[in-house]
Amino acid sequence: MIRWLKVVLIYGLACFLFLLLNDYGVTLYKQRYGGFTARGVVSGSIVWLVFYTLIVFSTVIALLPRWKIKVLLNAAMVALILYWLLPEHPVRAGFFSCLAGGVTLLAIGLEQLFARPRSSAARQNIDVAGQVNT
Repeated sequence: MIRWLKVVLIYGLACFLFLLLNDYGVTLYKQRYGGFTARGVVSGSIVWLVFYTLIVFSTVIALLPRWKIKVLLNAAMVALILYWLLPEHPVRAGFFSCLAGGVTLLAIGLEQLFARPRSSAARQNIDVAGQVNT
């Protein structure tokens, strides 16, 4: 039960980090280039499309047991975002695919580090000599 709470917390923080980094990236882009130049597209709708995709994929990834499948599903999410946004919006495609894929990959790594089940040897804290440390 505690493991699943850790997993939900890790992936929830990854989704929150996506929103924070998106706002930071938009602010940085506007300071550097003076604003968005695309016409006829609502940039906010693209953000929410990618964010909802991130939530769906993160939920599925969090439920999967093997990290290799998680990484492959993350790559599928990045490919889907690129498919949606290229060739009409190349800057947004690069930004959102790297951002969504990066925070999900960070969450996968943090899950492997903090939330994966420990082996019995790790629980007993066995040292190299084979003695059990208490």
